[in-house]
Amino acid sequence: MHPEINSIINWWTLSFSIAGGLSLFLFGMMLMTNALKSIAGGQLNSVLGKMTQNRVTSLAAGAGITAIIQSSSITTVLIVGFVSAGLMEFSKTLGIILGANIGTTITAQIIAFKVTDAALFIVALGYLITAISKKKKIKDFGTIFLGLGLIFLGMNIMTQATMPLRNYEPFINIMRESTLPVYGILMGAVFTALVQSSSATTGVIIVLASQGLLSLENSLALIIGANIGTCVTAFIAAIGKPRAALQVATAHILFKTFAALVFVFLIPELANLVKSISSNDLGRQVANAHTIFNVSSAMVFIFFTKSIAKGIKKILPDKTYTSEEIPLLDEYYLEHPNLALDMVEKSINDMGQDLLEIANKSVEIAITGNADELKKLRDQDKLLDSGHEKILHYISQIQQLELRESELIRIRRQTDIANLFENAGDLYTTNIVEAAEHRLEKSFTVSNETKKMLTDLFHYANNTVSKAVLAYQYRNKNIASTVLESKGEFSKKHAKVHKHIYHRLSEADENRVSIIRFEVELLEVARRLHSLARRISRRTLRSIQSGYKN
Repeated sequence: MHPEINSIINWWTLSFSIAGGLSLFLFGMMLMTNALKSIAGGQLNSVLGKMTQNRVTSLAAGAGITAIIQSSSITTVLIVGFVSAGLMEFSKTLGIILGANIGTTITAQIIAFKVTDAALFIVALGYLITAISKKKKIKDFGTIFLGLGLIFLGMNIMTQATMPLRNYEPFINIMRESTLPVYGILMGAVFTALVQSSSATTGVIIVLASQGLLSLENSLALIIGANIGTCVTAFIAAIGKPRAALQVATAHILFKTFAALVFVFLIPELANLVKSISSNDLGRQVANAHTIFNVSSAMVFIFFTKSIAKGIKKILPDKTYTSEEIPLLDEYYLEHPNLALDMVEKSINDMGQDLLEIANKSVEIAITGNADELKKLRDQDKLLDSGHEKILHYISQIQQLELRESELIRIRRQTDIANLFENAGDLYTTNIVEAAEHRLEKSFTVSNETKKMLTDLFHYANNTVSKAVLAYQYRNKNIASTVLESKGEFSKKHAKVHKHIYHRLSEADENRVSIIRFEVELLEVARRLHSLARRISRRTLRSIQSGYKN
């Protein structure tokens, strides 16, 4: 019968059917993941941030979120962002990584259930929902069904394509002779690296195992290889990205590789265990083995996360950056718009801190500083201007992504605040410096009484700027309100200094006009600084009252 079977198999049709089925599977995964991510939205960030108090909650957070969005890469981007922004210790992310490995096994469990016969119905249902509904969230649910249906349809196509191989002896003999686990591990790793999806590899293995084309032991070796392959591709993708991404990818590799080295010697025992759980269903056994591999390795490694984190930090220490660089504004984070906006937020907060450093020294330098001190103040402004420019450029990149209305509103608020911080910086380092340069050019000094009055006024103005920045950074309604309520008190102080300056206009002094010009310029800067502080606080209050993030 063998010659007849040989002639029946059309290798071109077989190859194209497997490739087409796999493409549908991957496309379905992409549709489903993107739709799930869209529905989850910015809540992913807050959930991860709140559930990382200890190892157990970190593990649960990683598993839960990855199971929901079916993408460990998205989870990885989020935790890299948290580490880079200083919002989470690297050691705490390792529990999330282990949890993400568990979350990815859900796809295999779904595939192993015999629901692929409903593939066309699910595709039709998904398309119908997306076509009829006008609401984006409902459309996203339709896309989830559509993606899931395409996954099942791809599985069906691969199943039908490989049916002739069940009676094709040369193929059967190759499978029988490939008993060494190392071959299966290598094949699983390479295939996963090529298709960039361990879920796809697992799906193909389940198809072949269900057809009787793979033994359980060979399937388990391929599963172990797939788990290695997925972290190798993640490591390659992390090269050239933020250092936290490389650290996370290295941890991923260590977990998977050590687990593979242990399980390669336990394949017979693992096979017996899954047979006892689901004795008559080879596809179900493969899915269960995949879950056991990831769950058991996570349960072991979760107790060594701190030690592993220290080791990785020694191998890959945190990168140091120059003052001109803003590492948070990396294209890596653009994969997740809400995270990218979090990076912008942290960068704006850093910009606010730079502004406060300039404010604390500006008035003293203006009244008594020398040329070198003025130059240093100008140089600080160049850094502030550079940061402002990079923030706006990054925001423009985010605007090119598909954004929700809440994210568009957040962008507008962030742009406004970044511009206000930059304007305040210019007042300190351009207007004040130019006034001080005029003082040096004319070689005059300010009287002690006027110096004290101007200094007190600037301290008050600087204090409101500082409060406005803090109110924005911490979304503090009370502090923002205090700034807005300071208008009357500041006006009194300003009027007092103004009256004092003009009262002295008649004094006999050859530099009297130049001195008045200098003092009036500082007076105007103080007024504009207080006005900017109130504008920042108003925007902060609107953001808080609207319930939006900064």
